[in-house]
Amino acid sequence: MLGGVMRIRANTTIGGASRFDAAAAEETLRELEEQYANGDIERHAYFEKKSSLVRLFVKSTTSPTRKPRGDFD
Repeated sequence: MLGGVMRIRANTTIGGASRFDAAAAEETLRELEEQYANGDIERHAYFEKKSSLVRLFVKSTTSPTRKPRGDFD
C-alpha cells in the first residue's frame, strides 16, 4: 500500500493462467505409470486417472481457437 491507498492491478484476460502446467502433468503421468506397473492401483482406476491427466496435459500445452460461425472450410 502506498500512502494508505491500495492499488488494483488491471487484468484484461479471462480466467488467467492455469495453475497446472505441462511439467507437473508429465511427472504425475510418469508416477501413475510406475504405480500401475507395480500393481499398486487397479486397471479401472489407472485408466480413469490417466484420461484426466491427459486432458489436463493437452489443455495446458495447447491453445485452440474457434472458427467463426458459418465458416465451414
